[in-house]
Amino acid sequence: MRGGRYNAGKTFELTQEDSGTEQAPIVYGAFPGENPVLSGGMQVKGFAPVTAPEILARLPEEARGNVWQADLKAQGISDGGSLEPRGYGLSGYPCHPWVDLYFDGKPMPLARWPNTGFVKVGAVYGGQADTAESGKPGAFQYEGDRPARWGKANDIWVFGFWSFLWEGRGVKVASLDPENRRLATVQPSSYGFRKGQPYYYFNLLEEIDSPGEWYLDREAGVVYLYPPSDVAKAVVEFPMLAAPFLKMADVSHVVVRGLTFELGRAEGAVISGGRRNLLAGCTFRRLGTNGVIIDGGADHAVLGCDIYTLGAGGLRVAGGDRKTLTAGGHVLENNHVYDFTRVDRVYAPAVHLDGVGNRVSHNLLHDSPHHGLRVEGYDHLIEYNEIHSVVYESDDQSGIDMFGNPAYRGNVIRYNFWHHIGSGHDVAGQAGIRLDDMISGVLMYGNVFYRCSGGQFGAVQIHGGKDNLADNNLFIDCKYAFSFSPWGQPRWESRLDGKDIRAAISRGGVDIAQPPHATRYPDLARLRENADRNFIWRNLAVQCGRFSVRESGKNSLMDNHALASDPGFANPALRDFRLKDDSAVYNRFPFRPIPFEEIGLYADPLRATWPVKHAVTPHYYREH
Repeated sequence: MRGGRYNAGKTFELTQEDSGTEQAPIVYGAFPGENPVLSGGMQVKGFAPVTAPEILARLPEEARGNVWQADLKAQGISDGGSLEPRGYGLSGYPCHPWVDLYFDGKPMPLARWPNTGFVKVGAVYGGQADTAESGKPGAFQYEGDRPARWGKANDIWVFGFWSFLWEGRGVKVASLDPENRRLATVQPSSYGFRKGQPYYYFNLLEEIDSPGEWYLDREAGVVYLYPPSDVAKAVVEFPMLAAPFLKMADVSHVVVRGLTFELGRAEGAVISGGRRNLLAGCTFRRLGTNGVIIDGGADHAVLGCDIYTLGAGGLRVAGGDRKTLTAGGHVLENNHVYDFTRVDRVYAPAVHLDGVGNRVSHNLLHDSPHHGLRVEGYDHLIEYNEIHSVVYESDDQSGIDMFGNPAYRGNVIRYNFWHHIGSGHDVAGQAGIRLDDMISGVLMYGNVFYRCSGGQFGAVQIHGGKDNLADNNLFIDCKYAFSFSPWGQPRWESRLDGKDIRAAISRGGVDIAQPPHATRYPDLARLRENADRNFIWRNLAVQCGRFSVRESGKNSLMDNHALASDPGFANPALRDFRLKDDSAVYNRFPFRPIPFEEIGLYADPLRATWPVKHAVTPHYYREH
């Protein structure tokens, strides 16, 4: 494919008949120095100032004269898409396509109130959390008189952390009662509605009051925009493709190289089944859902790609057989994933990994209101990645999160750099690594943590798990290096007998009492023993508030050290935390060098862009 821009009006589908061979893979891609772009969108032209009195009357007074409109139907854009619930529990594949408006390449904010931050749920009358009503639509008191201006709006939505600060979802407003200041929703939230929880309104013509905000009247086919600069000189684009750009089903030995996929409402690429397919040096950007999906198959790789500006997550990958412990062999390496979870806000990480025996190496992952990675399964390797500027809106989350299956084994998290993680919430906390609800048997070795401990969490947070080993890790300027939430032996055994944990352990036909699990992981035979015992060995904490909190006395603590001053870092001002060869640390205890200079992206002919620039996003850790 030659360079240039191509209109991708429909999905490019490959099936088994399109496979290559190991000796002669089929290559789809660019010639060296070329950058073909497959666009799923259209340019919107013909913007003119809003003059209709009935529309001006609905706009905020301060915005009148600044809002422009364009007739999409007159330009052949008849499908404006639709809004459906997105967020917690709905961020997998597939999820509902999402439409953004892009101004000079940047997504504009769908008109909302308040413009930033949240308002709080008042008294709850329906769908109350922690009651039998929690699964029903919500009804609650709202604050202030702002909604009284929205009498003609007919498609109002609200996004909120309705019960917990990790469980966000967008739901449609069924009715507003300005006289009594009551709001009712069409859909339920996940865990009900709770007084005092934060939320905001969106999709309101009446709230276009700041540069960049926009609204689409889907019935009339007219888009309204408060342009951030001269709209006559800008490129305004509207995504049209509501399906993945690329679908590969049971395809093997295919290489897709150097292509850019942009302006879609759904995924960039979906690979299901097959063997040894490669996405190399591609760019997936400005998408309404996820970047790349790999569902099953074996030995696929995503190498050197740029994946950014996503409504949901970056790379959602599953491979390997839990029952037989056959490795999937998928590799995610040297990718730059950022500006993700824009729409869903929660549980749509840069990398979601499931299955057995997959590797995530040398990636740069940053800028999300929620967590960076989520890992499920066995024998995964997470190494040499840099993760920063995540969990800046949520709580009870981390740079990497594992949850809820105490039988997982063989997972290794080593030589990663976790920094600037946190929102400032003090309800639960924010961490670099979080092993949640009984996660056990994880090896954490040679990681570097800088400013990634918030609330009640340390940079490593272990919630109820056992037999995790944290060895030779480095902590700098963290509130706590480690935090624990010990369960005690009775609670541990009780949860092992519960239906939810038994179901999690047996998912995929797993029987941990039989081979191959019983032979590969012999410690599973002692799963009921030694609750809360973890191994915390040879770690170094520098200028941290405390080394650990809520330590139960059941853990094995050996040769850990805390220092109040610089132990001899190469250049801490530039976040170069290599220890110099003459550091006194090496004489004090057997701390081994961490290959800090190898962490993150590396130059490669198959990297989509080089050099790569990135910066810590101003958020809680920058401001405090």
